[in-house]
Amino acid sequence: MRILLPFIGALLFISQSALALDVKQRFDHLDKNNDGYLTHSELAAQPQLLNSFSNWDENQDNRISLAEFKNYLTTNLL
Repeated sequence: MRILLPFIGALLFISQSALALDVKQRFDHLDKNNDGYLTHSELAAQPQLLNSFSNWDENQDNRISLAEFKNYLTTNLL
């Protein structure tokens, strides 16, 4: 059992790191102008994301930061 705990911990760390990288990659793919924010125009081709834009945009500044993107995904989709 003692041997399993560090192994399980390592697997959880790796899976969380992979998830964080995947979220970042998805964000970067959507961020067409590489300014670190997603806007309505960048999400125009993603109607399922655009329709819930106001839910993602926590501070209502009409753009979605990486932190808002991660927060929404982890709170609502995972």
